[in-house]
Amino acid sequence: MAEMSPEPIPISGAGERSDDVGATHARAYPELYEAATVGPPSFKHLVQTRRLMEQPHAEGDIEAAEWLLPRVRERFAADHGGIAKEYYCQHVVGGCLLGEDATLHSILNSASADHVNLEIECKILVREAGLGFAASGLEPQLHEAVDHAYSALTRVLASANSFADPDASEQEKAQALTTASQEVATARGRVGALLQRQARYEYFLGVLTGVLPMLLIICLLGLVSTRRWDEVISAPHLVGAMTMATLGSVISVVQRMSSGDLVVDFTAPRGQRVALGALRPVVGAVFGAVAYFATVTGILASGAEAENGSSSFALFAFLGFAAGFSERFATDMIERAGQLIGSRPSTTADNR
Repeated sequence: MAEMSPEPIPISGAGERSDDVGATHARAYPELYEAATVGPPSFKHLVQTRRLMEQPHAEGDIEAAEWLLPRVRERFAADHGGIAKEYYCQHVVGGCLLGEDATLHSILNSASADHVNLEIECKILVREAGLGFAASGLEPQLHEAVDHAYSALTRVLASANSFADPDASEQEKAQALTTASQEVATARGRVGALLQRQARYEYFLGVLTGVLPMLLIICLLGLVSTRRWDEVISAPHLVGAMTMATLGSVISVVQRMSSGDLVVDFTAPRGQRVALGALRPVVGAVFGAVAYFATVTGILASGAEAENGSSSFALFAFLGFAAGFSERFATDMIERAGQLIGSRPSTTADNR
C-alpha cells in the first residue's frame, strides 16, 4: 500500500566518504530520493521517511532517513507555504499535517472502519470549506475552518493509535473513539456555522442587488397600468401591494438570518448564491401582485365593490407586505379567493 514503508534496493559503493553516507543509503529508496531532490514530495513521502527513521529494517536506514527527512520536509513546506501543524501516530501508520496554505493532508492505514470514516469526514469538511470560502478575501475564514478540521483529525488519529496500542484497555479504546466522534461532530457544527454565515451574507447581497431593479420595474408597471389599464386595474393599489411585498421579502430574509432559519447551499458557486438572492425580491413582488388580484377577486366574489382611498390603499399595502414576507400567507389568500369564487354560484341560486 502507498502508506507502508518503502522497500530498499541494494546499492553498491560502500566506500563513500562519511558526508555522503546518508545520500548513498538514501538512493536505496528511489521514490523517496527523487522526492527529496527533484520531484514534488507528497505527505505520503514524509510519513514514509519518518517511519523509516523510527522503524529501520536494514543497515543504513537510519542514515538514509536522517538525510531524507529534512530535505523532503523542506521541499514539502516550500510547496505549501510552510508547515503550520503536524501530528503522527506511533502504533499505526498515520499522520496529518496542516499547511500554511490551508491544506490538510492525512494518511491512516487502520483496520478500524470507524476511524477511517471519521478521517474521511474531516477531509470532506476541508473540501466544503474550500468551496464555501473560495472567493478572495476569505482566507481567514478558510484557515479557521481547516484548523477546526485539523483539530478533529488529530483526535481521530490519536484514537486510531490507541486502538493499535497493545497496552491500551478496551475501555480506553472505546473512550478514545467516543471522544474522536464527538470532536468530529463539534468540528462539523463549527465549520457548518462558518459556511452558513458566509453563504447567508452572499445571499443577502444578492437580495439587496435585486431590490432596486425590481422597484424600477414596479414603477414602470404602474405607469403602464395608469395609461392602458386604468379602467380595470387600480394602479396605486397594485403598485403599493407589489412595493410593500418587495420590502417584505427583504425583511423576511433579515428575520430568518437573525433567527438562523435561513439555510443556503454553500456548496453552490458564489455567483449562484448571489443570483438566487437577487430573485427573492422578484418573488416577493409577484406574490404582492397575487395578493392584490386575490383580494380584488374576493371582494368581487362577495358582491361588494372595491373602494379607492387611503384606507383601501393601506389594506392592499399591508396585504402585499404580508404576502412578500410569508409565501404561505399568499397561498392562503389564493385558496380563500378560490373558495369565494366557488361558493358564489350556489349563493346566487339560493337568492333566486
